[in-house]
Amino acid sequence: MDPAWTWRALSELSVGRVGCRGCVLSDGRLAVLGGSNSNDEPLNSCETLAVGVGELWQPMSSMHDARLRFACAAVAGGVIVAGGSGLKSAEIFDEVLNRWLRLPCDLPVEMELYSMGSALL
Repeated sequence: MDPAWTWRALSELSVGRVGCRGCVLSDGRLAVLGGSNSNDEPLNSCETLAVGVGELWQPMSSMHDARLRFACAAVAGGVIVAGGSGLKSAEIFDEVLNRWLRLPCDLPVEMELYSMGSALL
């Protein structure tokens, strides 16, 4: 069996999160986005981990909206997040600009993308 496919523990996130989403950025870093903390407060903070390179979580630009259980997809050098608990908004993280940009329209229905998870396109 190839050791690259062996399960192992990663370092702990800097913030405990529930209902967060994750995806792999174009440079191979793992990004963990939003969720809620131990007080059930939704988070807009994000962090990344470069697996195999020091393996310390680094802060990433925060989303405009605190999101919990939302839809997330990594696409062509960006990450799109949409919806979540009580949200109709969407935004995109531009990896080149290293910042979140609001998408210009709201989703048609609240809760439509609640607990959708993540996808790779």
